[in-house]
Amino acid sequence: MMTINEMIDRYKIQLAADGDKIQIPAAIGKKISKSNMADIVALKSEIMAELIARKNAQAAKQIEIKARWAEQRAMQDAIDAPLLADMAAKANELRAQIPAGHVEVIATKTGDMDGDSIMQYTANGEVVSWSDITVIGWASAIRPGALAPFATVQICSISKDRLEQIKSARVAAETTKAAAKKAETDRIANIFAIAKETGKKQEIKHYMAECNDPREECSIDVVTIYAMPDGTEKTERMHTW
Repeated sequence: MMTINEMIDRYKIQLAADGDKIQIPAAIGKKISKSNMADIVALKSEIMAELIARKNAQAAKQIEIKARWAEQRAMQDAIDAPLLADMAAKANELRAQIPAGHVEVIATKTGDMDGDSIMQYTANGEVVSWSDITVIGWASAIRPGALAPFATVQICSISKDRLEQIKSARVAAETTKAAAKKAETDRIANIFAIAKETGKKQEIKHYMAECNDPREECSIDVVTIYAMPDGTEKTERMHTW
């Protein structure tokens, strides 16, 4: 007869979610003989006790790992603190060099591409292009013996006039987009009204798409979307050869 641990490991026995039952993967359960299954059932309490002990041991191990990591992190933070303070001081010196008539631009790293940083620039909440900014300089924090900084701040600015132009252009674009969306909504609503009034379907739009019937040798489909008298939409496709 196998030991408790041998049964658990061989048959992949686990605690059920409710914690008061044991479970075995169905694929494995089908292969267990009746006598071995009887042994498992007879030793259910012992098996559960071992599974609970393993679970508790794993939880204790995770707590120990987290505590060790937190201790190491605290030690590293203590080492990094003066380096970050120096970086902040350098950044403030650079901020003092921002030209009159400019506002600071916040440079945020959003990713990497082929080893180069992908940056996003914002000023007063407005996204701006790198081509519109003036770079004042960089402040970095480098650990002793390291070849690269572990933290960097890019100090840059943009003229208030240019920022206002960017904001005005965005507002104008958003206004135009909103107007176009409303016009399209009104157009479709009018088409549905005509369909309801006439009792006949009315075309909303049509476009070209690849043929969706593998039984046909057609190349392009003409897809038309109609407004139906009952207020629903209907899509029709016509094959072309």
